[in-house]
Amino acid sequence: MQTLMRFWRSVQYRKGLIILAVLAASALGAAYYIVSTRYYESKAELLILQTGSKVLDGAPEGAAMKDLMPTYERIMQGDIVLADAAQKLPVKYRTDFRGVAPADWPGVLKKMVTVRSARQTNVLELTCRSRDPKAAAAILYAVLSASIDFLNKNHQGTSQEILQILSKEKVELEQKLATREAELIELRGRSLTFVSNGTDNATNVAVARVVRLNEEFMKAKEETLRATAQLAALEQAISRGEDVLQFAMASLDVVGKQFMMGELGLDSQEGMAISRMTEQLLQEQAKMRTALESYGPNHPKVIELRDAIQAKEQWMASRRQVTIDRLKQLRMEELTPRLLQMARQRVQHSQQHEASVSAQFDIERQNALSLNGELAKLEILQMDTKRLRAFYDLVLERIRGIDLGKDKGIRTAVVGEPKVNPRPVHPKLSLTVAVSLMAGISLGLALVYLADLLDDRFRSPEETSLQLGAPVLSFIPTLPTYDGNGLDSVHAFVAPHESSTEAFRTLRTAIQFAGDDIRRLVITSTEPGDGKTTVSTNLAVAYAQSGRRTIIIDCDMRRPGLSKTMKLRGSYGLSTILRNDDSIENSLRNNVVVSDLAGLDIIPAGPRPANPLELLSSTRFSELLAYVESQYDQVLIDAPPILAVSDAGVLGRMVDGVVLVVRPDKNQRRSVIRAAETLRMWGNNLLGLALNNMSSDRAGGYGYGYGYGYGYGHTDTDGDHDDLLDDHASSHSSYSSRTAA
Repeated sequence: MQTLMRFWRSVQYRKGLIILAVLAASALGAAYYIVSTRYYESKAELLILQTGSKVLDGAPEGAAMKDLMPTYERIMQGDIVLADAAQKLPVKYRTDFRGVAPADWPGVLKKMVTVRSARQTNVLELTCRSRDPKAAAAILYAVLSASIDFLNKNHQGTSQEILQILSKEKVELEQKLATREAELIELRGRSLTFVSNGTDNATNVAVARVVRLNEEFMKAKEETLRATAQLAALEQAISRGEDVLQFAMASLDVVGKQFMMGELGLDSQEGMAISRMTEQLLQEQAKMRTALESYGPNHPKVIELRDAIQAKEQWMASRRQVTIDRLKQLRMEELTPRLLQMARQRVQHSQQHEASVSAQFDIERQNALSLNGELAKLEILQMDTKRLRAFYDLVLERIRGIDLGKDKGIRTAVVGEPKVNPRPVHPKLSLTVAVSLMAGISLGLALVYLADLLDDRFRSPEETSLQLGAPVLSFIPTLPTYDGNGLDSVHAFVAPHESSTEAFRTLRTAIQFAGDDIRRLVITSTEPGDGKTTVSTNLAVAYAQSGRRTIIIDCDMRRPGLSKTMKLRGSYGLSTILRNDDSIENSLRNNVVVSDLAGLDIIPAGPRPANPLELLSSTRFSELLAYVESQYDQVLIDAPPILAVSDAGVLGRMVDGVVLVVRPDKNQRRSVIRAAETLRMWGNNLLGLALNNMSSDRAGGYGYGYGYGYGYGHTDTDGDHDDLLDDHASSHSSYSSRTAA
């Protein structure tokens, strides 16, 4: 998105290139439109209907007419039709054939005439383009006439040929059909085992029997497996000494169970006797309770009832024990052998039934297989006879269709007459204008991109402001160099009434109008040597001269240009304040320098620390800013270049705004753009630009070359503030190595 925005700003600045490219493309388009040959177009429509069979291409009757339209398109654009049309064309309309041999006329017409079928219709649309509007219409008339003649002539001759072929095919089909029907009748009479199911298909009775026997065999097989499993389970239970009564109950039906109990002497009468005895016992117990209530325990009737109850209870107890003993004896002696015998008999009967069904199944299967050959032959004859009959009916229908329409199988009608169109269709003015505009805009954008790619400098303040997205706050001219120390080397202090000093007052005013109550301000640049220290010191003097209490802080603790300019290098300054544990007020009292200009105080950089960024990011520095803001009307911070280190980005988040110093004669455009984007990325409020080292003859455009050695280093032998404008020798790598040392 940033790249697109930069390109859009370049487009806005270099819109003259786009306008020039559009004008050039428009001129070329106009020249093309003027000198281009005019072509005129005529259109016609031909309706094609089919009245008989589609004998033209041999398609079966009933095929969709739309499937034949591509065939008619090819016919009307064929060499035969076009050659006939060229011969029919009047001589006065052969303007497009000038200089062309008669043998090549069909090729010329093929390029001029286009034929296409309208979607989902039987209409052919013909179009012809010619340099003569009347010749275009005449050519379409000739093509239509030649096409209709060709279709009619070709259809009639083809109908006769196809009729002869179909008649011969009809005789052969009649012979084959008669032979197949005779064979079918003979086979049906010979095969009596076939029955009809109401259709042309026959069913083999033997096959049906095989199917039923197969189902019965599967049931017999299942019964044999079940009986074998029960016998094995019974034998295993007997060998383990388990109770076999459950097998008897599970394997016998109701009648079998009764018969088995009778055989073992455990019939139902025994159970009935026990039931009667139990009922009598309950009745006598009831009488006993009644007698006890009426007579007492020693009454003869009560004693009689008690004796009778005891006798019955003894009988039932002895009877139950006798029954249990008898059942145990019967299980061991009679029930187990009988169950084994019954299980073995069941397995034997199941196996015999299975073998019988299997033998019958094999016999019926052999009979069915012997008859399947004749059944298959019968089915083949039926299918062959049905196919021959259908083909025979189709041939008869085709012959009947040809006989009805043999004079003419298609009907054509011109539904759209060719007309003379006096307006040319080529070249089109609207299309030429649109293409010219698109080509001009594309060419202009390409030129802007190429110019933006090759030219890496700002050519005017307007371009600078547009591409950076920030206003130009002031134009700072080239300042003279002074030999004095401290404020005596600052131009605004030495020569406050010169016109060049007005640039800093303009910058001061522009900052005031850039936002409400901007009291804390960071001055930074793209790279070393852009003059940020010169701008910050002169701006501080301008603020002080306006009556505002101003303090300027040298936060460039790596390469303190402000401290060198003011000759304030020593053991006191900002680094001392930030590393001191004393209160901010006491620290400032010992480290603030009062200048010779009333209302202007300075905090030099102090001794070079090992970790300047950490000190500037600390809470101590925030407290320092808050305190000086309460004591001064304006706080200016001289920050390191934004592309060299990240100090300016950190400082910019703590203040009200940032001013970026730019030297158009020195800075590369991409570097300045990257610097502005970096400030915005850090969340800084970029108020605007201060264009430095601007001579009066270059105020409207820069127009000079550039060259610099990028770097940001520190040396104790740096010169005065003019070194900030012209010193390119020290590099960032040399600074890093010296700082590490």
